[in-house]
Amino acid sequence: MPITDQMIYVVVAAHSGSAYLPEQNVSELDRASVVADIASGQFEGLVQVLECNPVEHVCNDVTEDIAREVMTAWANEGEPLAPWQHEFIERHVSVQAAASFRRAA
Repeated sequence: MPITDQMIYVVVAAHSGSAYLPEQNVSELDRASVVADIASGQFEGLVQVLECNPVEHVCNDVTEDIAREVMTAWANEGEPLAPWQHEFIERHVSVQAAASFRRAA
């Protein structure tokens, strides 16, 4: 598969104190797919999201931006947040942002 001049999004997660790259399909490394996967809870222990373009030799930490998109997706659902969702927003956006959501019972 040739390297293309486009942004790809790589998720870094942690488990038991070790960082790792969760398995992702190459065809699903676009921003919308990564946001959807995070919002659905596919990645546990998210540490960082990197936006990379190997052709342009660019790599940026976009964790907070992606977390805000995930938070917006959850807000649009209108449901109370599960504890893991609330913790995700606290960790990657802010405690104040998480406080604006109801917690699930």
